[in-house]
Amino acid sequence: MIKVYPDRRWPAFLRVLADTVTVGWTIVWAYLGFLIYQTIMGLEAIADGITSTGATFNGWIASFRQAVPGGIPLLTQFLLGTADALKKYSGDPLVSAGHNIHQAILQTAIVLALLVALPPILLVLLPYAGWRWRDMRETGAALAFVRIASITGRAEQARAVLAYRAVSTLSFRQLMSASADPVGDIAERHYDRLADAMIKRAGLDPTRLAPHDLPELPPHRGR
Repeated sequence: MIKVYPDRRWPAFLRVLADTVTVGWTIVWAYLGFLIYQTIMGLEAIADGITSTGATFNGWIASFRQAVPGGIPLLTQFLLGTADALKKYSGDPLVSAGHNIHQAILQTAIVLALLVALPPILLVLLPYAGWRWRDMRETGAALAFVRIASITGRAEQARAVLAYRAVSTLSFRQLMSASADPVGDIAERHYDRLADAMIKRAGLDPTRLAPHDLPELPPHRGR
């Protein structure tokens, strides 16, 4: 079972605030990476200009080839060869260079955007997401524990388990805040204060555990 937010108002507020800050942090850095991507992609105008210049040269050379008179010995072949050489060493290289620069700009924009955005996002998101996942599972497990104890009529036994767990896991400051005499509570089987402290630590409302005056269900009998 997974419970996204605790029952208690203050822990729930802190988690909502932390979730909001984390999402905002992620959005800000993702947007910054997008701005860097757009800025670098603005250099595409240079590549497009080079490609356009090469295409213009090729258009002029094509017009020149069409204007070459045919049937003139030596001259026709010379002019056609000159047009091919111009296209090979002027128009085509410019078009190719424009495409290569365009591809390089795209790759640089993507790499720089990722290098700027990903490290701060992952630095915060991965640890926080791991902690939130464990926290949600822990709160959900505590809720499942309380529910099954209340449904089966074993709330008192659940309080005893929670009280002993409180003694073994809470710090001395938390323990003495929960009960003025933890040892006496355990010895006299007064589990309420320690159990409530443990339930609160799990982020749940202590009233989720069935009160003392509810009757217990009869024990299960196998057929």
